[in-house]
Amino acid sequence: TRTNKSARFRAIASSSPLEREGRRRQACENSRRIENQSVENTQRNKKSAMGESNSSVDEDLLLKEFFAEVSEVERDNEVVRILSCFKLNPFEFLKLPFDSSLDDVKKQYRKLSLMVHPDKCKHPQAKEAFGALAKAQQQLLDQQERDYILSQVTAAKEELRAKRKKQLKKDTASKLKSLVDEGKSELEYEQSGEFQQELKLKVKELLTEQEWRRRKMAMRISEEEGRLKKDEEEQKEMWKRKREHEEQWEGTREQRVCFKLEGFYEVREKVEERRTSSPETEDRGSQQIVCSEARKAGLIAAYCYLTSLSLYY
Repeated sequence: TRTNKSARFRAIASSSPLEREGRRRQACENSRRIENQSVENTQRNKKSAMGESNSSVDEDLLLKEFFAEVSEVERDNEVVRILSCFKLNPFEFLKLPFDSSLDDVKKQYRKLSLMVHPDKCKHPQAKEAFGALAKAQQQLLDQQERDYILSQVTAAKEELRAKRKKQLKKDTASKLKSLVDEGKSELEYEQSGEFQQELKLKVKELLTEQEWRRRKMAMRISEEEGRLKKDEEEQKEMWKRKREHEEQWEGTREQRVCFKLEGFYEVREKVEERRTSSPETEDRGSQQIVCSEARKAGLIAAYCYLTSLSLYY
């Protein structure tokens, strides 16, 4: 390599100035060409890198939009499911089995309430679904309400078990199998999806019957209360009219007494006039008329006296 370099230097030194200038220009052009190629390669690499990053960003955005749409559809479906649940069964609102604990109720409520919260779900009835979930949780956390629902579940299980026993009596093979398994088949059957579906329908039937009885009883109580209230108002009105009549009667006492006394005096004057105007030789008929008038005047006087006493006391 040293000999090559020395030979190159000698050749350059022995060459003319024009040759040296041409070689220098050629070397500059070569260096410029190399720099331009490196710059182009760098720009090309940057563009390719940017294209790859843009494509990855686009893919991420598409994935986010897709999952957002899927999540929104799930939220809407959950709202529709909640609003279509049986109103008297809070377990159905929360998608829980009948043997769920209080902790299960709270956890499931948190999970479902986040899905249908009105601030996160765009469904127009999200607020109603959220309120239905809150009411279902409140019913299951209330010991009295929970015991009532579980009592209906127990009654439904008893009816289904009795129905199954009747079926097993008719089916000899199933009866022998149940005797051999010593109750294992019954437990397996009660844990099956078929039994759970029948139990759900039976609980719905019992809850509906109880609610109908409760409403009928409430209607009867309301009607009875209305009747008692009406009787009470009529009684009050009757006593009011009686009191007004007594007050009116008391206010006209003096007028009645004066009127009756005036009548007594008029009758007595007529009797006196007849007595004085009739001759001693008048017949017996006229005497009888005078006596009857006198008796009438006496009766009127006695009646006026007794009336005045009753009004006074």
